[in-house]
Amino acid sequence: MREGQAPRHNAGVNELNSIQTDVLREVTNVGAGHAATALAQLAGVKILIDVPQIWSAPFEAIVERSVGAPEEEVAAVSMRVLGDLAGQIMFVMRKDSASALLDILLKRAPGTGSISGAMERSGLQETGNILGSSFLNALARWMGKILLPSVPTVVIDRRDAVVKQVWHGDKSAVLAAETAFTLAQPEGAG
Repeated sequence: MREGQAPRHNAGVNELNSIQTDVLREVTNVGAGHAATALAQLAGVKILIDVPQIWSAPFEAIVERSVGAPEEEVAAVSMRVLGDLAGQIMFVMRKDSASALLDILLKRAPGTGSISGAMERSGLQETGNILGSSFLNALARWMGKILLPSVPTVVIDRRDAVVKQVWHGDKSAVLAAETAFTLAQPEGAG
């Protein structure tokens, strides 16, 4: 940092007014709707989404709010955003949720598989790619910008380790557009 230069931070994230928050919520809702439709087609099940929540906090607090205790195992799919704007999209879920999703996608009996094999990691990576890209496409159309996703990476570890690996200890605030996906059991499943 040069002398006299103010430190860089995400001031804009903390200064959203209610109209901007409502617009971001609507764009997130559209993006999540597209993502849910794509995932439903892939999984062959009905998917419901919650109304998105828009908020700002340090990355660690966002992940903590979403998945709980530091020692809890999570699966995270991360994609960098490239193009007219730079950023990152992350899809985080508890290990049991990731396992249930993979059971549906891989058409295996509920609770019978792991999440750490090559096929499972590939399934998580592709799911994150579909969800992230669907959201990013909706955001790009709304903004009139070119936004491109990188190849997704998958991290399966304790929540605190994932935060360190993905965010490298940065304590600055980030914008979270959070929604929950609820997958129905496939027809014929118990």
